[in-house]
Amino acid sequence: MRCLCSVQTWRKFGAVIGQGVGLQGQSYAIPTMQGGVETIKPYVDEFIAFAKAHPELFFYVTRIGCGIAGFVDAEIAPLFAEAVGCDNICLPATFLR
Repeated sequence: MRCLCSVQTWRKFGAVIGQGVGLQGQSYAIPTMQGGVETIKPYVDEFIAFAKAHPELFFYVTRIGCGIAGFVDAEIAPLFAEAVGCDNICLPATFLR
């Protein structure tokens, strides 16, 4: 199992502090603190492409950007539209509403 992790779960899933992008341990990092939603989108697109290329892995997506970064679900959820229907990506219910 792989998990797209927030800072709170870094220990459990092996995220690497200071490595803000890509697969690490059982997590996949997407940076959210560098600007607006438009600066997060390329990283989300990269994650979705990675997940689609690796159907043997399973990803639980957390509410990235909706904590300390200050975004709300309605701002971040549309970035994951291409992930809807991917068998190996589980999105938060708040992203699907």
